[in-house]
Amino acid sequence: MKEIVSQKIMNQDLERYLQNFIESKDTFEFADLALHHYLAFNGQDQKAIELLASGIELLILSFDIYDDLEDQDNGSAVWMKIDSSIALNAVTALYTLSIQVMCQASHEPEFSQEILNFALQSIQGQHDDIVNAPQTEEACLEMIKNKSGALTALPCVMGVMLATGKYHPIVASYSYELGIISQIDNDYKGLFYLNNDFVQKKNTLAYLYLKKQFNDASAELLSLYQKPEEFVSINTKALKRKLTEAGVIQYLLVMKHLSLQKIKNEMSQLKLEEDKTEKLLSVMIK
Repeated sequence: MKEIVSQKIMNQDLERYLQNFIESKDTFEFADLALHHYLAFNGQDQKAIELLASGIELLILSFDIYDDLEDQDNGSAVWMKIDSSIALNAVTALYTLSIQVMCQASHEPEFSQEILNFALQSIQGQHDDIVNAPQTEEACLEMIKNKSGALTALPCVMGVMLATGKYHPIVASYSYELGIISQIDNDYKGLFYLNNDFVQKKNTLAYLYLKKQFNDASAELLSLYQKPEEFVSINTKALKRKLTEAGVIQYLLVMKHLSLQKIKNEMSQLKLEEDKTEKLLSVMIK
């Protein structure tokens, strides 16, 4: 990715910022999704999948940066420590570069169109998240599918499309569920520290569940999340016990399990050797 930035970005100062952004990235899970789907469907062009995988990681990084700038959180990130106008221009360059690189993997018009479709779908989901649009569980799941699911579907579907030349609806279907699982995991982790989602009363799955106040523990937790000085004084074990009493942990686990079952059911319909299906599942669910 750093080599691509060096080749494509002529403005040395802008390049320096982008290289710093990339250096902060320590996981490449989305590139792995693209690569393993490409290989599972017998892709052979090493250069093409490298371009797609690199472009995907640049895209994911740009969306992560946009998300931080929009939510004004993750203050330790390098892009949050610089002038916001510089960060915004730099991330726009990063996003544009990511699209350019991915589209170079294949010259088929449909390939580029699908990439843009996924990106636009995620942006629309992000908008619903920013304006706190979801008011029900169903609406929240739809927002997650658009925001997170589209970004998870992109590497899986495009990896297969690069290998076969075709859009694979089954791969798309289970990939969206993988995005939902990822967001549920994030929601769960967010329950254990004060973050902007609770401060801003964002309608996450967990928060929507607590708002129904099925029991006293739910009401107590809602109150606790609005009192920072009180929240920081409670230890993790006691907080987890309270979350269990409220039923929110069980609820998130059930929702995660439902998506996992959908993934397994969909993958069983793939016309792949069993070892390839198992390999894909092991890459997706860790």
